[in-house]
Formats: sequence, structure tokens, C-alpha cells
Amino acid sequence: MQQDQCCSPRFKLKMLHRKTYHVKDLQTEIEAHTDIFHNLDENGQKILRSLEGSDDAALLQRRLDNMNFRWSELRKKSLNIRSHLEASSDQWKRLHLSLQELLAWLQLKDDELKQQAPIGGDLPTVQKQNDTHRAFKRELKTKEPIIMSALETVRVFLAEQPLEGLEKLYQEPRELSPEERAQNVTKLLRRQADEVKTEWDKLNLNSADWQKKIDEALERLQELQEAMDELDLKLRQAEVTKGSWQPVGDLLIDSLQDYLEKVKVYRAEIAPIKENVNHVNDLAHQFTSSDIQLSPYNLNCLEDLTTRWKLLQVAIDERIRQLHEAHRDFGPTSQHFLSTSVQGPWERAISPNKVPYYIK
Repeated sequence: MQQDQCCSPRFKLKMLHRKTYHVKDLQTEIEAHTDIFHNLDENGQKILRSLEGSDDAALLQRRLDNMNFRWSELRKKSLNIRSHLEASSDQWKRLHLSLQELLAWLQLKDDELKQQAPIGGDLPTVQKQNDTHRAFKRELKTKEPIIMSALETVRVFLAEQPLEGLEKLYQEPRELSPEERAQNVTKLLRRQADEVKTEWDKLNLNSADWQKKIDEALERLQELQEAMDELDLKLRQAEVTKGSWQPVGDLLIDSLQDYLEKVKVYRAEIAPIKENVNHVNDLAHQFTSSDIQLSPYNLNCLEDLTTRWKLLQVAIDERIRQLHEAHRDFGPTSQHFLSTSVQGPWERAISPNKVPYYIK
């Protein structure tokens, strides 16, 4: 718990302010010792004059020069660090907020991308998903220069931070572990920038992977849709022909054999449709082994196409059966055969299988 608090952004900002205050305290302490320094310098100069020309004078002069140099460097370093920390504190806050906003935006977009799944089960749905994701990718493209600029700004800022010198200059008396003591604002910004870069790269990879799935689904669903459309067209053409059949009872007896041959030819002509039916069902079956579940609309269409093909086969078989029975009961070899040369009205009769025919 203490480790988490020490690594939090609020804690790091607080530490930066505390370091600034420590430098101010250090300056105050330096200023408080200014009079002591000047007194030492004045007294040293007096002693130096009294020792003029002696070896002790030269030694004292070197010590006074060294004291003045170190005093000047101390004040200069303190002022520089204070100025740098105050400027860095404001910039750090801006960069920290910028990275926090980017991380929040990246999380939001990651959630949006996840909500676009799963892949739809029909062509219109996946086409809509494709449009949605293309708009999503345009958002990423628009955001890219903003993210890259923020990361570059942080990189430059971190490269200019001599914060390690502050730790050496003023050791803060805190009861923290060495690991916690090593944590600082620079490391926090670097960690946030790394997190933004990682999440940005991950979002783009996930987006590319999702687009790939959409493209594959569009291709497969388009193939299925085209196969179903082709099968539907062939079935409708076959159904139009079937719909033009006259009732067996309305046919002339001498034409029964011709009609029987025509039905057999018709059956042979539409036999290749079976391959279309098998192809459509094979394509649909492939979806069961993938992560795409066909929509109820597609499943209903598949069932309808298969049922229509079966009904067509049933209708053909029934037509042939009726024509065979009519030809058997009323054809030239039947006891009810009537010469085709006889003209006149026909009266309605019922065959043993209840199929009505017209005879004279």
C-alpha cells in the first residue's frame, strides 16, 4: 500500500514541490550565513594584511580564495536549481496532465474497438462494421501527430532534467526504502510516456487485426451471398417452368407420352442445380468452424433454398408418377384407349388414383 502511494502521480507532484521548498530553505540558510561569511572574509583580509610577505599570508590567501569560490558556487547552484525546479514543476504538471489525457483517450478507444466485435453473420452487418471501423481508423490517424508530439516533448523535457543533482545536494529525511527513494518525477514521466507509446502501438495492432477479420468476413460472406443469389435465380427459373405445367387432367391423351418425355428432359436440365445446393451448404458449413456465426436471416435463406430444391424434386417425381398412371390407364395400350382421330367433347373421368382426366 505504501509502495503504491509512493509511486502515484499525486505523490510525485508533492515530492517535486517539497524539493522546491527544500531548495528555498537552503537558500534561506545560505542567506542567513552571509554575514558570517562576510565577517570571515573581512577578518581574513585583515589578518592577511598583517602577514603580508610571509608564507602564512600565501597560505591564508589560498584558503580565502577557495572559500570565496565555494561560497559563490554554492549560491549560484542553489539559485539555478531553484529556478529550474520552479520552471520544471509547471511544465511537469502540463506534461503529466497531457499524458493522463492521452492514456484516458487510448483506454476509451480500446473499449470502443472491443465493442465492435464480434463479426456479424451477414453481409449488410459486416459492411456496416467495416464503415464503423474505417471511421475509427480515421480518428486514430487524426490523433497520431498529437500523440507523437506529446511523446517527443516529454523526451526533450526528460533529457534536460538534472534532478539527480538535487538528491545529492539535499537529502530528504524520509523513512522510505532505497527503491522508493529512487522513484522521482523523471521516472514517473518516463513511465507514463512508455505506457502511452505501448498502448498506442497496441491499439493500432488491434485495429489492424480487426480490419483483417472484417476483410476476411466480407470476402467469405460475399462468396456465400453470390452463391445463394445464383442458386435462387436458377430455382426461380426452374419454378417458372414448373408453374407452367398444365394439370394432368387437362392434357390430351395422345400427348401424355410427349409430356412425360419433356418432364424427364426438364429433370435432367435442372440436375446441375444440385451442385449449387451442395456448394452453398458447404460454404455455410465452413462458418461453423470459424468465429463467425451466420445470422438468422442467412440461416433462413439457406433453409428456404434447400427446401425449394427438395420441393422441386418432389414435384417432378409426382408429375412423372401422374403422367405414368394416366398413360397406363388411358394410353394406347389401355382398354379405354380412344383414337386420336375422334374429335368432340370430352367428359370428365376419375382414375383409380383419383387423378381426373377428360375422355370422350
